[in-house]
Amino acid sequence: MSISQRWQEVRTGFERPFWVANISEIFERLSYYAVFAALARYLHEALQFPASQAASLSGIFGGAVWVMAIFGGALADRIGFRRALSTAYLLLSVAYFSATWLAPVRNAVPLGLMVGVILFLPALGVALVKPSVVGTTARASHENVRSIGYSIYYTMVNIGSTAGPFLAGWVHSRMRVENVFRLAALSVFLMFIGVLIFFREPRRSGEQPTASLGQVGRNFLTVLGNWRFVLFLLIFSGYWIVFWQQYLILPIYIHDYVDASANTEMILIADPLMVITFTVAV
Repeated sequence: MSISQRWQEVRTGFERPFWVANISEIFERLSYYAVFAALARYLHEALQFPASQAASLSGIFGGAVWVMAIFGGALADRIGFRRALSTAYLLLSVAYFSATWLAPVRNAVPLGLMVGVILFLPALGVALVKPSVVGTTARASHENVRSIGYSIYYTMVNIGSTAGPFLAGWVHSRMRVENVFRLAALSVFLMFIGVLIFFREPRRSGEQPTASLGQVGRNFLTVLGNWRFVLFLLIFSGYWIVFWQQYLILPIYIHDYVDASANTEMILIADPLMVITFTVAV
């Protein structure tokens, strides 16, 4: 197949929901990684949490995203990707904007309640976005270009994960860190409007009936009963536990023990930049 024929397949192989969902993914990842890049230092410096507690709270936020995604995908299947995406972006915009009010309520609201509402709310939003975008990529891509569709999706993710810490570092170096959360809220709120206007539910064709949340829960327990698979997940999780320390504890360590004037958010750009570079090269 010639290059021109392949290009024609790419041009005609994706429906509009594919592009809307994946472009929105850039801004969702931008907001997520901007917040994650600044969250630990915000909790430690602005809210005066000890370094260990700030890292733990940031870890709860990050861990909740991945655990809740199991059920977020089932919920997105049941209510539809358009509703799931619009609900997620609205939740994220409210949650990120609410994060700027953590300081005033730090001593007035119990810590557990504050973490549960302020940090778990965006975690639920993110848990709805990822399966919705991946599902849209599958349904709104023709079979012959679906693999390219997933490559585009992962490229969008890395573009957003590069832009997020970059903008967070730029904002934090010029303004109060709370403005990072306002930037994130604005980013996802624009995507909320964009999804309502431009996104149309992708077609379902030849798919199995959607599983209920109860069925998803039972399937999850079945998976946990497979000790070999669980062992594999634990080993694989070890890598990611180490990986995420660059967001959880490294910014605090650099600021407190290496260079207090260092732009720790900008440092976090290195990883996604390398991924983008080598993805293109490979």
